[in-house]
Amino acid sequence: MRTKHLLLGSLVLATAARQEVSAQAAATNNNVIIYIGDGFGLAPKTAARMAMGQGTAGKRFASDPGFQVLALDKLKYNATVTTHSLNSWITDSAPGASVYACGKAGKQDNEVLSLNPASGAPIETILEAAKKQGYAVGIVSTARITHATPAAFASHIWYRDLEDYIAAQYIASTQTQYQAIFDASPTAAFKYQANRDWVLPAPKVGVELDVVLGGGSRHFLPRNVASSYETIVDRTGAPIIDPATSAPATLTRGRRADDVDLVRYAVTERNYAFVNSRDALNNIDLAQFGPGGKKLLGLFNASHVNYEQDRQTSAPWEPSLAEMTAAAIKVLQAKSNGKGFFLMVEAGRIDHLEHANTGGLTVVANPAGGNQYIIDTDKPAYVGGGEANYVATPTTARTTNVYASDYMIKEVMAFDYAVAEGRALLAAPSNGRTLIFSTSDHECGGFAVTGLHDEADAQRNGTKIRTYSGQITKSVAAEAGYATPTNLVRGDGGTGGWFPDYVMNNFQGKDYPQPASATGKRIVVAYGSNPLTNGNGTRASTGVGSNQGATPGNHTPQDIWVGAEDNTATHAQQITGRGLLDNTAITPIMADFLRLTDFGSTLGLRGPGATKAESNVLLSPVPFEDQFKVSFTVTSPGAVTVELFNQLGQKVQTVVADKNYGLGTHAVAVDGSRLKTGIYIASVIINGQVVSKKTIKL
Repeated sequence: MRTKHLLLGSLVLATAARQEVSAQAAATNNNVIIYIGDGFGLAPKTAARMAMGQGTAGKRFASDPGFQVLALDKLKYNATVTTHSLNSWITDSAPGASVYACGKAGKQDNEVLSLNPASGAPIETILEAAKKQGYAVGIVSTARITHATPAAFASHIWYRDLEDYIAAQYIASTQTQYQAIFDASPTAAFKYQANRDWVLPAPKVGVELDVVLGGGSRHFLPRNVASSYETIVDRTGAPIIDPATSAPATLTRGRRADDVDLVRYAVTERNYAFVNSRDALNNIDLAQFGPGGKKLLGLFNASHVNYEQDRQTSAPWEPSLAEMTAAAIKVLQAKSNGKGFFLMVEAGRIDHLEHANTGGLTVVANPAGGNQYIIDTDKPAYVGGGEANYVATPTTARTTNVYASDYMIKEVMAFDYAVAEGRALLAAPSNGRTLIFSTSDHECGGFAVTGLHDEADAQRNGTKIRTYSGQITKSVAAEAGYATPTNLVRGDGGTGGWFPDYVMNNFQGKDYPQPASATGKRIVVAYGSNPLTNGNGTRASTGVGSNQGATPGNHTPQDIWVGAEDNTATHAQQITGRGLLDNTAITPIMADFLRLTDFGSTLGLRGPGATKAESNVLLSPVPFEDQFKVSFTVTSPGAVTVELFNQLGQKVQTVVADKNYGLGTHAVAVDGSRLKTGIYIASVIINGQVVSKKTIKL
């Protein structure tokens, strides 16, 4: 008996110590980064990992130190999630990102951004809730920063293509500021009209974006009036010269029909520092970004930032995604005053390569007139960049040493280096509590890794593509039919085997794989969603389904991969042990990590009268031997779910499953007689609000 009392006393002290540590942690930085690879399925990650040598000696087994070659591979917890929208089995990026921004309420119609399509009411995002509760917030993308994925976190609009309005919502935090943007137009017809220009959505009121980095200057700069912010300048303000033209590189003229210079407004009226080059971004003076100091706006291309492949060959003055992420983290840390931050980072151009079927198509003359696509692989990319096949002709030149897989592999590596910045943040305890997620809004193009280039054309079919090593043989011809394993010759050299043949090319301090030679074993890719299979480009007069011009590849409904990690051993693990997840499952975990008590509901639509998470969920007794009770208060009648998880985040018991409870305090009994000794977490979901409490089994 005495031993039992001593054990009980020790556990109570340990529980008190943990509560004290938890209270201390509440006062430290809480950082959340969600990485979204637009269109990012499993195959692009596989291609990049194989190009980095996975499967070869030293990177073959999980016990090998080099087995996990990507930062993405190192994320400790993994899951798969569905991606369908509210009105379509295949989503687009608007609702695909809105579910991460808003939770269950973000499961909405295609093309809609954080807006209820039935009522037209804006839905509060996790970024907005975080800012209102003291966190610094930011968005980063290699796409136009006004594109659907970043826009879902910081704007609300019925149609994603209204990017001028999205930009205006970013820069305004009050209705007065929002109206002033349009009233700055030199043309009377474009001055603010409430029935046309709407009002600043209520969730955005009071929310300032501390960091905005990406492409899309065309939606910030005027169409008919020159802006001094068009010229790309270095840290000193000197123009950067484009070697290809010997002239200053520029963002080109904007597209705002109202001719408002939104960059100028951001700088002069909204206290933003503006940069438009890699050199200026990487050398910003962090001292100006204190809690009451400047915010950061960086726009590096008129449209989307260049593909990583093209950035390396023709636009090195643009920053990489990793550099934008690193700068964002530093500025947000400076702005947060010890509170922490929420950051969304998008690798937007993976999706664009897949839409374009980059490397999977050849343009040929159509006998019926015009040009058409034919499905083709393993040829050099067209001169002109990752989307050159949209405008290519049968005579368009091809590069001599750049292939479709080079584009995708470099794009994934750029994303991976950005993820590495987040992992470095959580690896340093001095940075506080950090949670990172890596996910996607959807898969695109049916991207597939089909094989390796085989210069010897071993299959003798003219494709020069082979999937796996040659068969094992005997060196003594007379023994070819013998069962005895002597004189064996292993296919393709045995230990060297049949693996991609790549070398590392260092660019701006980062290693990127490139084929070892033009005739080497490079990765060959293809697309399941192409003009011949999805009907894009069909011309009614001919019935031909591969005419050039339409988007060759479309989004697909494939489930996507989610990776997560934190430095608290509390939240990332919650995605495991639960089977297939819906994409709305990520937001509640992020909101709980940030302790967003005022974020209405991450699992249900927030509106007048919606309940907030109850803080009076109680477990008793703590510790327990065989049974304990979960008590909770329901302030608005509705559904309640009570689940029990172990310390690894694996669900061990469902106590109550979506049962309706009336007003008042309720208690349910939990039978823990079959549980092992240890720590358990009881999760209570009341009307979509998640509250969790720990207990101990003796």
